[in-house]
Amino acid sequence: DRAHATQLLQSALGMTPNEAQRTLDRRRRWIVVAGRHDNAARGQLAGLHGFYFERVMQRFYPHGTLGAELLGSVNVDGKAMAGLELQLDSLLTGRPGLAVARRDAHGKPLPGTMLDVVASVPGQDVHLTIDADLQEIAQQALRDAVTQTSAAGGELVLADPRTGEILAAASSRGASVLQWLAATEPYEPGSTAKPFFVSALLSEGLVTLQDSVYAEMGHYEHEGRTIRDVEENGWLTVRNALRFSSNIAMVKLSTRIAPDVQYRYLRDFGFGTPTGVPYPGESAGVLRRPSGWSHFSQASLAIGYEISVTPLQMAMAYGAIANGGTLMEPRLVREVRSRDGRAVTEFRPRALRRVIPPQIAAQVRETLQGVVEGGTGKSAALGPYSVAGKTGTARVFRAGHYESGAYSASFAGYFPAENPQLVFLAKLDRPQGAYYGGTAAAPITRATLEAVLAARHSPLDRAAVATHSVATNAVSGIALMPEEVSTPRPALATTPFVFALRRSAPQRVAPDSAQSILIPDVAGLPVRDAVARLHSAGFQVRVQGGGVARRTLPEAGTFALAQRVLELDALEVAQ
Repeated sequence: DRAHATQLLQSALGMTPNEAQRTLDRRRRWIVVAGRHDNAARGQLAGLHGFYFERVMQRFYPHGTLGAELLGSVNVDGKAMAGLELQLDSLLTGRPGLAVARRDAHGKPLPGTMLDVVASVPGQDVHLTIDADLQEIAQQALRDAVTQTSAAGGELVLADPRTGEILAAASSRGASVLQWLAATEPYEPGSTAKPFFVSALLSEGLVTLQDSVYAEMGHYEHEGRTIRDVEENGWLTVRNALRFSSNIAMVKLSTRIAPDVQYRYLRDFGFGTPTGVPYPGESAGVLRRPSGWSHFSQASLAIGYEISVTPLQMAMAYGAIANGGTLMEPRLVREVRSRDGRAVTEFRPRALRRVIPPQIAAQVRETLQGVVEGGTGKSAALGPYSVAGKTGTARVFRAGHYESGAYSASFAGYFPAENPQLVFLAKLDRPQGAYYGGTAAAPITRATLEAVLAARHSPLDRAAVATHSVATNAVSGIALMPEEVSTPRPALATTPFVFALRRSAPQRVAPDSAQSILIPDVAGLPVRDAVARLHSAGFQVRVQGGGVARRTLPEAGTFALAQRVLELDALEVAQ
């Protein structure tokens, strides 16, 4: 009944009348309706004469869209189309086999007659360096920031500066862009490039952090161009010039270094060349040789213009400062295993080159820590924990000119400032409102680090983080005591951890005290979110249990001193 069949194709499969009619008008014995059809469609069509179904294998993603831009995709036939799926296709695919079988007069295979001619070879398993929990945290933090700032998109890269392992790679560009743009889309970094320029000056002995430069009260004419600072500063030390991100100071200092030396340091930090990460279409960015520079170029490069870098390149360059001066090769693949579990290939950390001496890296680290504690990166500060980083705000260059009112905001650095375990690069494209790196991008890092510290399974060695905070950050009589902290664990350990802290004797605080804070109600929230909210309110947290928060001690709705340690009681919930 072709008329009835036309109606069914429309109602069950969503075809238009013309599509359904054209499908049935084909003069073939079998008409294949392409695509994947669910059980609802099968329920409407099953049992009707002339309609037949064939089961097909369908790809399943256990973690949903987690890391989708990095992993890439395959088409309906299982062919790799993008991302790591495409890059590693030869490892993942395997080879089909070949068998012959006898058939009866009706074409049905006869039982027991099949003979394997060529054995099939299953594909191999590729184990990535991505930490699933950290990836989830990064994606949520970036998604929230894009929403809050009405940005066009953004990137967040988290890596281990000691090994070069990429631990999280979050992208936000809308569902239509399924590509890891942190490796493929370069941008002008702006002020996040200033630490590399200062590193070059210090390494060459051309300046010290104590040297002074006059910042012209925020307005300076140089080679016919007007250079401006956000703040009106007079004399600044080199340390404070970096801390307060003075463009004028950097432009003046650029006259002290030879072009070929400035170029060499930028190249050694990994700019202008691909990182070698196993991802298709990786961009090298743009770093022109000195022979192609104009008389503006040295000054422009000192403040992060006339150079384009990828977020991945920037993260690895900050990793070089974090680990004491060595540029590491980024790693996405940890090992390849056969289907029976045997290790076929292991990828170990690989140091590319030493860029700056350890003592210079230590000086820059101290300065970048000051950026967060009292400079342009204060929005990334994390209470008693030390964070080192640098903000950046750059105009967007498109179609041969800078767009009016369009900016990229970024924040790069590492945590903790001493003995770093994480290096990060957060970037937002075209944020609206407060578009500076310190106000738009730096809070992404804070939210991410708060969630990582609060996570039940964290890639951080939190014992080492807590132990270090004892030596440097005793706050209001509260100290993280080394003897009460679990013994150090490997950086990628994923066992439960409870913060152990010692605090001074309880104090009664009047609600009208200038230092008292109302304790928020976090009952019913996941422990990670509850701890993040309490941290944001200004408290320290000791967690008992895991799963869902039940109550705090002191209780919600009462007042307590800032930085007081709250007991958070949590309830295990069946998954």
